Amino acid sequence: MLNDSIVNTITLLTALRRAFLLALTLTTSSLVAQDIHFSQFGNSPLNLSPGLAGVFGGDLRFVANYRKQWRTVPVPYSTVSGSVENKVYLKPGRYNRFVTASLLVNYDKQGELALQSLQVGIPLAITLPINRTNYLTVGATPMFGQRSFDTDEVTFSEQYIDGMYDPSAAISEDLTVTSLKYFDFSAGANLRMQAAQKRTRFDLGFAAHHINRPAHDFWASSVTDEDEVRLYHKWTVYGLGLFQLSEKFDFLAQGLYQKQGGYSEIVYGCGVRMHLREQRYKELALQIGADWRHRYNNSLVPRVEVFYGTWIFGATFDWDAFSRAGELISDRRGGPELSLIYRFYKIKALPKFKSCPII
Repeated sequence: MLNDSIVNTITLLTALRRAFLLALTLTTSSLVAQDIHFSQFGNSPLNLSPGLAGVFGGDLRFVANYRKQWRTVPVPYSTVSGSVENKVYLKPGRYNRFVTASLLVNYDKQGELALQSLQVGIPLAITLPINRTNYLTVGATPMFGQRSFDTDEVTFSEQYIDGMYDPSAAISEDLTVTSLKYFDFSAGANLRMQAAQKRTRFDLGFAAHHINRPAHDFWASSVTDEDEVRLYHKWTVYGLGLFQLSEKFDFLAQGLYQKQGGYSEIVYGCGVRMHLREQRYKELALQIGADWRHRYNNSLVPRVEVFYGTWIFGATFDWDAFSRAGELISDRRGGPELSLIYRFYKIKALPKFKSCPII
């Protein structure tokens, strides 16, 4: 009898824990809006701002990002993002005026309840020269999203009657709606300033996300419009700079400010890039740096990036060693993040010329 009582108590606690996680997941995800947050924000350009579409050397760019965090708590997060951008030049032979058409896909999964978010966006941007070395890009991203969660593993205290689990027992929570679809819209602009004969360049930009404030909860059909949970506007301002120090060394500096409702984030950091080989198409460089992030907890984010030809590989790890929240939530450990970027150059057509009629 004692063993049965212990088992029933443990089972009941498990049910209460899962019910709590369900409430926590559904409530907090509606409040914080499930927005994508990458520590390598410069290596996820289309999530940072639609104004960064097409701001790269080359004609095509492929970007992949992966993030894993909060593995030590019952609600781990896994985030995957991928994008492709293609430049379309406005005039043949003129490569400083172009439109960029892109595709962006984000997927996010949380915790035991498998709260999932899938976003498919179509970033579009136009880039025009201000002068020979400065360019302005303006872009927008219409995005279609879907959110859902899995109830297969969910149990509630009402389903335990006299210590026995009854899956058919009535529960107070309304779980009739487990998925929703929505439309989202964002816009942004980027100013690229670069030196004529050096590697030095600087990007300054901003973005406005969730301009239409889409509904983002699972119970909107049963409440008034005033009670719907809607995404807050998110405002983003950033700067990304690379400054050539010598033939072999560059200095990197970057900063980010984001605000969404009562939530804000500040990230700033620096690094050094060492050019190890300059052979054409086989260039090799190593970049080492670190960022400091102010959010609900303070984090140090060391990073390493390898540049080979038109490939970029980046790795970071969020180290929550400087805040009480990091100790309570993640045992002072954040999570790894990886990025991979590939740029492709199309073969350009040779300019037309008139042959000499005498030859």
